[in-house]
Amino acid sequence: MKDNISSEQLSELLTQALALIEDGVAVLDEFSNVLVANSRASILIEEVQEEVKKKIRDLTRRSEEALEYHHIRKNGRWLRYYLKKLSVPNALYFLFVVEDISDLKLAEQTISELAHFDGETGLPNYVLFRDRLNMAIFRSRRNNLFSMVAAFELSNREAVQSIQEATLVEITEELVKGIRKSDTLCRFSRREFLLLAEDLKNPDSAARIIGKVLSSFEKWKLDQGDSTLELKAGSVLLPRDGVEAELLVNKAFASISSQGVE
Repeated sequence: MKDNISSEQLSELLTQALALIEDGVAVLDEFSNVLVANSRASILIEEVQEEVKKKIRDLTRRSEEALEYHHIRKNGRWLRYYLKKLSVPNALYFLFVVEDISDLKLAEQTISELAHFDGETGLPNYVLFRDRLNMAIFRSRRNNLFSMVAAFELSNREAVQSIQEATLVEITEELVKGIRKSDTLCRFSRREFLLLAEDLKNPDSAARIIGKVLSSFEKWKLDQGDSTLELKAGSVLLPRDGVEAELLVNKAFASISSQGVE
């Protein structure tokens, strides 16, 4: 192997090497002029040219050697940008790297959904519900409004007959129609649900929300011609009935009474 290569050969090797890199790679000067880049970097720099200029100006003035930031393209793809100072005598240049992290973001979102949402109905699970309830308890100490924790239990009069999961999903969709957008409906267990409704003016407001949920359920029963299922409800108010999440949930289930239509 030759110890020395010409500048032309070195340039050709660099061009070929950059072309084989899946991420966008480029070298820019302190004025954001592109000195060398592969095709992917050239395209993406054009899209965010002003943003890159600003980041280079910021990095030039700061003591940090590198910075990283995210950008969402118009097509919804997530990109991660990386800029690093390259110092040579009497000059300052920047290594620019951009990679598509959309698949990573999708995986993170999927993991988050698995951790906080029910896989069948898409409702918040108890982990997320408890977090929101704890926040509601904290807020209740700063205002004079009520919040409600309601518990719902679905049962089948024909005890020997199980409720199909598809039926439970349909019922869930109807229950959601009966709540406000700001409320949180949680799937606590296969046949049990919890509802958090915040900023209620009085106990009557809580009763009206429960009534709407039960009405949505009765409408579904009427549409399906099903008379075997019933939905029972119970509720507590905070801070009146307590300011501890587990206690409030237990009290709500304990207060369940026959409120479904017979």
